[in-house]
Amino acid sequence: MNDQRGLNHPTHRDVGDSVADAIDRAFHYRGDVLVRTEDGAAVTGYLFNRNARASEPFAQLLEKETGKAVSIPYRRITQVDFIGPDAASASARRFAAFQSREDGPAKTGQRAPLG
Repeated sequence: MNDQRGLNHPTHRDVGDSVADAIDRAFHYRGDVLVRTEDGAAVTGYLFNRNARASEPFAQLLEKETGKAVSIPYRRITQVDFIGPDAASASARRFAAFQSREDGPAKTGQRAPLG
């Protein structure tokens, strides 16, 4: 799934999304997520690894509170919430603005203003 829902606003996996789709979106999110499991537990942290092709597919998060790595099998995951801002989205916006400033003067042979 390539849509960008949830990258800047809290959201969760849609009912039609598979767990693998939700985990994949969370992996590319670059912000904190909240993963809820079938037993009612909730883990908040940064999803840094996942393997949908393992014999037991799993997601790994760095827990926000403790910094410990936690591994959760896909079969136990019921919901994924995107709860914090995408850490790289501001950098991407700044880079796009930088490129637009640089591209204009470069095409006309002028110097680009700094800052």
